Amino acid sequence: MLRGGEHEPLPPPLTAHWLLVRLSIELVTDVADIVRDGGPVLDPLFLTAVIEANVAPINQDPVLQQKYGALDAPPPDELRRPVSINAVAASLGQPFETTRRRLNALAARGECVIGPKGVVVPTARLASDHYRRISTLRYERVRRLYLELRDFGALVDMARGGDTGPALPGMHWPEGDAAFDEPPVRLVNRLLSEYYLRALELLGRRVGDPLTGIILLKLGQLNLRHLTPEQRATPAPLPESLRRPVRRSEVARSVGLPSETVRRRLIDLEQRGYCRSGPDGVVFAIDAAVRPGAQRLFHDNNVNLMRMMARLQRYGVLAWWDGQPSP
Repeated sequence: MLRGGEHEPLPPPLTAHWLLVRLSIELVTDVADIVRDGGPVLDPLFLTAVIEANVAPINQDPVLQQKYGALDAPPPDELRRPVSINAVAASLGQPFETTRRRLNALAARGECVIGPKGVVVPTARLASDHYRRISTLRYERVRRLYLELRDFGALVDMARGGDTGPALPGMHWPEGDAAFDEPPVRLVNRLLSEYYLRALELLGRRVGDPLTGIILLKLGQLNLRHLTPEQRATPAPLPESLRRPVRRSEVARSVGLPSETVRRRLIDLEQRGYCRSGPDGVVFAIDAAVRPGAQRLFHDNNVNLMRMMARLQRYGVLAWWDGQPSP
């Protein structure tokens, strides 16, 4: 487990640092809720990691990104790169045996295929009604994030994410174009998965593993769900007095995990100073968020968030969204 960075010099924060922190926490927890679809949070996380590895060749090719960007244009199986079980375990900070068992169970349910070269989620699975519905919800969630960032004036540091600049030549998604008259649902989903897994990897290094990270983020989200838009937009860390405690059982329900699993992990997080418990429940500890190591994590996450937005800009998605009716 990596816990370094406490004594390293911090890079300058992005202009909207704390707003980006709050919006990214909301995004990651909302995406976790969407993909688990009322079930446990861990299996969809394994599938997301497999899918992300499978489509790496598409993510690296702007032409393929655009060609297979619409919901009705899933990339064919021959473009998917199998990923080893060991690579999935390493990417999620999970034991190999745990990963092997869960992927075998997912394969038995038809969610993925395990072959001699590795694991693949096939095109047929990604063209299913269930996956299309989940992908559409994720797409709309990223669109809402963009509108919030735009309206809050929080895109000023998009260049800090790299990969920015004008739209790539020929890469646009204008309404009315015969080739691209559908929303870029799959393109946005691929960029979102890349960011989502990076965010959980950064947090997992800090708190132990991505699952513990999701529990901590969900706690923080539940503590702040009562905030007004004006409070959410404040440029400073929110004081602990604004955070409302929640029961451990409510956190467990919110991530689809057994209460005892969440209880043990929250106790461990409390012993390490990430949260505090009292008679009314558990609350995220703001002093943990201002530590140098946490600030470095937030900075790196914010840069990754801006990188996702910059890539959406280069594909013309942001301009296309600007021309669409507000949701």
